[in-house]
Amino acid sequence: MQGRIWLVEKEGQGYSHPMNAMTDSLFDSNSGALDSEVCRRARLARDVRFDGEFYLGVSTTGIFCRPVCAARSPRESNVTYYRTAAQATKAGFRPCLRCRPESAPGSPAWQGTRTTVDRALTLIRQGALNSGNTEQLADRLGVGERYLRKLFQRELGVSPSTVAQTERLLFAKKLLAETELTITEIAYASGFGSTRRFNSFIRESMHCTPSSLRLDRQRKSSTDQGVRVQLRLQYRPPLDWAGLLNFYARHAISGVEHISDNSYTRSFRHGDEEGWMRVRDMPKGRALQLDLSLASATMLMPVADRVRTMFDLNANPQTISQQLSQDAGLDKLVTQFPGTRSPVNWSTFEAAVRAVVGQQVSLAGARTVMGDIVARSGERTTLAGAPEYLFPTPEQILSLESERLSMPRSRQATLMEVARYYATAAPSREESPWSALLNLRGIGPWTADMLAMRGYGQPDVLPVNDLVLIKAAAALDIAADARQLMAASHAWRPWRSYAANLLWRSFS
Repeated sequence: MQGRIWLVEKEGQGYSHPMNAMTDSLFDSNSGALDSEVCRRARLARDVRFDGEFYLGVSTTGIFCRPVCAARSPRESNVTYYRTAAQATKAGFRPCLRCRPESAPGSPAWQGTRTTVDRALTLIRQGALNSGNTEQLADRLGVGERYLRKLFQRELGVSPSTVAQTERLLFAKKLLAETELTITEIAYASGFGSTRRFNSFIRESMHCTPSSLRLDRQRKSSTDQGVRVQLRLQYRPPLDWAGLLNFYARHAISGVEHISDNSYTRSFRHGDEEGWMRVRDMPKGRALQLDLSLASATMLMPVADRVRTMFDLNANPQTISQQLSQDAGLDKLVTQFPGTRSPVNWSTFEAAVRAVVGQQVSLAGARTVMGDIVARSGERTTLAGAPEYLFPTPEQILSLESERLSMPRSRQATLMEVARYYATAAPSREESPWSALLNLRGIGPWTADMLAMRGYGQPDVLPVNDLVLIKAAAALDIAADARQLMAASHAWRPWRSYAANLLWRSFS
């Protein structure tokens, strides 16, 4: 039944729940209807992850909106929640002209195509049309180019290339203001393909030249070792930077990641190219300072986007804290650790490997195994100043199939199944639902939950059979076992991932 959460026993370690879609967290677990309190929290946060999952009708205006509408938030007494735009229309509400509910993910025209369009937008923001064309994007999504264009025109009123041009413009403006890259380097980093095309687009859209948009930065930043650049990634304060470093330090992979008192450093691979980064907090500027060393400037846009996801910089900490602090036990943690975030691993594949290795072992044990895997199969970095290794590719991990790793044979077999899944899948598998991995041998609800949280950044995930979570909850008199923890967590929706991170933080 939609909206219900089922508990299943797993290897004698307690209980967990199968992965639910984002929408399930908005439903009352008993009636199956939309939970108005959970919807209220989501719409006050204006979190884009809930866009299209529900709509709100405002009785005083007769208008219905998306939860991300930029208009002033109405009083709760004047709001009614609907699962679909059709339900709101039937109730007599007319669509908002500002947020255009007909263009939201999940609108009637999107039924059956929602995942395709949503994934397309994600890939475009990551620069998919910078290095490829619309036909290649459509192929990654498993649809025809003409059909993809039709979807964009019908639901968004613009073409995929127009969306990509807007993303390029915004990113180019950021590079012009914050970096020492030359105009030519910025043109290629933003995906324009040529300086002439870049200059022409800036003149047409901004009515000025690129050089007039930048600060006085004359030094060239490219070297024989590739491109080095520094960016500021803004966030909503407060930010529990110490908590983020604490997480990455406890899970650090030897040779790939390094954590100091105020910085996080790691090597990474994007496509066929490598790079490394260092991230520091700039509390006075309400931003993280991102230092990047890349093989080429074309990596800038997708890498910056991924780093924002890693450190959960799009979260609204005040809204999340207001909700979680209503729980007496969590209130202590919210006060102690203001601005908590839900950190994410570099890639979904890395998150999947970490989740499998972390099954029923301590953090120290998991780190030992991860270090062993990297030392045996990881490729050495070539960029100056980078950590020693790159995280292995699926193919490189598969090369260890005949070797004996320091883990149970059944878990090693699961690891190889996961590597084979990513190695043989089409590129779009990288964006496929994490729950698909539940079909693989040795992947249970806990592993899928960890992948949803650490690979995809889902905000409402709680791996309730995690022993550390249960111990932390018991120490705060929140719950004594998995069933009690699941019951208590209903009041935390739709921010259970943040509650989990607070509990782990308290126990660490």
